[in-house]
Amino acid sequence: MSKKAKALSVSIGAVLVFLAAFAFIIRSLYTRKTLKDLTFEPDYYWAEEKADTDKWDFRKTYAGYDYFLYIPPEYKNDRHNEKLKVPLFVLFHGSESKGVSLGRYGRMFTDKKIQSIRPCAVLVLLARCGYYSDCHDTSMLIQNVIIQNECIDKKNIIAFGHSQGAYYSVKMACYQPELFKAVISGSGYYQLTLKELLKVLPVQFWWGNAKNDKGIYEQGWKSGRLVSKYCRNSVYAEYENRGHFWVELNDVAPGTGEVFLEWLDKVVNGE
Repeated sequence: MSKKAKALSVSIGAVLVFLAAFAFIIRSLYTRKTLKDLTFEPDYYWAEEKADTDKWDFRKTYAGYDYFLYIPPEYKNDRHNEKLKVPLFVLFHGSESKGVSLGRYGRMFTDKKIQSIRPCAVLVLLARCGYYSDCHDTSMLIQNVIIQNECIDKKNIIAFGHSQGAYYSVKMACYQPELFKAVISGSGYYQLTLKELLKVLPVQFWWGNAKNDKGIYEQGWKSGRLVSKYCRNSVYAEYENRGHFWVELNDVAPGTGEVFLEWLDKVVNGE
């Protein structure tokens, strides 16, 4: 073999090694890691107060969080059955809006339009004050809810947030990417760094902003477009005149025509 041929062979080999290494890195970045061992914390597990209805279980924890939990009726007496693999929606209200969270967002996610896609558990998490602030505490609360309700699939948790709750749900995904399979953000204003974007590449987003939502749109639109371009199965829905809104079940993304419930079906029932 001539020197030129040897040099060419070495060069081709180096390129192939580089391409293989690059493909491995990309595959690793897009491979979703999920929660493994859950952390038991008594302050988040035990309830200081509790009240149950036919639909919702209310808990006031010693850690200071109040929450409402919906388990589909067909699973309510079988909540310790790990084989059921029930998806969980975690709902985050906007700043100073926890009083309407159960009636507004809880109603949406217990609606037949979603529950007919697949029976899902719903966690309406009320902030300690008027807004959410501590990602570690929130993670502990969610994990201890799962420990108490083993039917919940810890690999299929989807966050929904409006306004500050939308900001916080994205912040939570950046803090602990293995926690949420997907994030639904309505009028969110979180600004992703490059490092954070790389962490959430496997997370699926439905990210909505409106151009006339002054002060919010200017902060949120760039990150919305970034996640739609680079994150797995993600959608950015930008509206002209919708104001400060939360994602509704019948939403359609302008421009692409993607339907929210169809996207959600793929998320809930997909890998």
